Amino acid sequence: MADLSTPETVVQELDARRSFLLEAGAGAGKTTDLVRALQHLLGHRRPELEASGRRIACITYTNVAKRKILERISADPLVTVGTIHEFLWSVIHDYQRELWQQLLTYNDTDLRSPENLTEVTTPPVIEYSDRGRKFSDGRISHDDVIALSLRLVAAHPKLIRIIASKYPIIFVDEYQDTSPKTIELLLDHLAGAGKEPCVIGLFGDSMQKIYRSGVGAVQHERLTTITKHQNYRCSRPVVDVLNQMRPELRQEAAGERQGGEVHLFLNTDTSPGPLRLDVARTFLATRGWSLDNTKYLMLTHRGIAGTLNYPNLLEQYRQLGSHGPDDLMARAEPYIQYLTQVEALSTAHHARDFVELNSLLAQGKRHITEHADKRTINEAIRELNAVRTTGTIGDVLDLLADSRVMAVPGQVRERERRRTASGLDERHQRQADFAHGLRDVPYREVTAVTQFIDALTPFSTQHGVKGDEFENVIVVIDDSAWTMYNIGKMLAGIDKPERTQRSRNLFYVCCSRAQRGLAVVFINDLSEGATRRAHHWFASGTVHP
Repeated sequence: MADLSTPETVVQELDARRSFLLEAGAGAGKTTDLVRALQHLLGHRRPELEASGRRIACITYTNVAKRKILERISADPLVTVGTIHEFLWSVIHDYQRELWQQLLTYNDTDLRSPENLTEVTTPPVIEYSDRGRKFSDGRISHDDVIALSLRLVAAHPKLIRIIASKYPIIFVDEYQDTSPKTIELLLDHLAGAGKEPCVIGLFGDSMQKIYRSGVGAVQHERLTTITKHQNYRCSRPVVDVLNQMRPELRQEAAGERQGGEVHLFLNTDTSPGPLRLDVARTFLATRGWSLDNTKYLMLTHRGIAGTLNYPNLLEQYRQLGSHGPDDLMARAEPYIQYLTQVEALSTAHHARDFVELNSLLAQGKRHITEHADKRTINEAIRELNAVRTTGTIGDVLDLLADSRVMAVPGQVRERERRRTASGLDERHQRQADFAHGLRDVPYREVTAVTQFIDALTPFSTQHGVKGDEFENVIVVIDDSAWTMYNIGKMLAGIDKPERTQRSRNLFYVCCSRAQRGLAVVFINDLSEGATRRAHHWFASGTVHP
């Protein structure tokens, strides 16, 4: 295992054409190292790549990360930057006959509710779609792209050579959030393949895996592991807490912020509940912590929803099931996906950001081709904004159904049709009831939750802040609010291993967002064992019993 103190270690592995994994804790500048590695390759191997018509692939977890990397390399055409689904689809979509063959066996063996494809006499054109899967029509979804890509390369070794020849270097940002099947495809099939061995570079931090679908830690015989110990984000007191939390990867405070403060609020003499947060906020206000320089990270959506005025919307998503609130916050449900685009359209129009506006209109199958189109769309958006302000979600959906602004996606149209259907099974009836209730919610709650998710308010939940950083952070923990995590049991060492790991990772991500000051407030009481561990982790700070 190498110790990385400068970017040269990554460069050495690249020059030696060896695959590697850069493991770096929070605030270590992983993305900066990835960009520097790209810049090194572009500066030293451009003639070779251009002469052979090859490119570098850089796989990101989100479109936000994609835009950030493209900006920092000036959108160099020698680098293909995209999400894993975009990358994989780009390399397999031309192999339609082979895709159909794999789709037939995948449908029979890997799906809980397989389609009847025996009557499909002419294979359809297979397309990657956001309208939901329907194999008989050739539509495959996000998860299908990954599964079919792995099946294709396993069944057709020639495809491995083709991909490795086109992309001799493949970087993955935030590798811990990548699916296990993607890692298997990259390391078991592509790494070292081709006449010139394909180099896989993984950049990330296994302890920042907080999504259930991610692979987490990766060890592989084809990887050289490089560990980076600097922390350029956090003050020394915050780094001290992180090192107690994660002794296996000790960091050094290397940034300009050396001075800071850390507080742990247990408030055992105060009744459990929001009053404990009030006590902490009052004290911290005397030390200059304000809404202007402080981020609240809360492990309870219920308390935040009341503060930010979207309680009815949140309650509707609770009716969908235990993962409903998470789907709302992750924008993983069709209605909120669409309404998020509506909010983005309104924001772009208000800001006169015509590049973003045209991009959003194009996604909705609308285009401005002449001046009359511009006038029509302006009038339609003004009408939309009026309904957004005073109407319900149903009012907005009805308006958009007949509007030229943004077409309603197929998944939403299907749910709207099902809303009035009869004889539905239990799952579809629950979705229909959800759609009915959702339409009655004031639309302004969509605006409120979108602002919350986009971190435009001083409050947030932990899942929405990965990669962000703030001057001061107050982490508010209420273990009664979640089933996926339990910080108290994690501290006491009495939880199941899987949930212990999730809870520890989430707590680490929260605390490591703080640049200067960190405060942790427990709303609920802790056991004796959890209190003892919390005191130990925060020994370098101030503990408020």
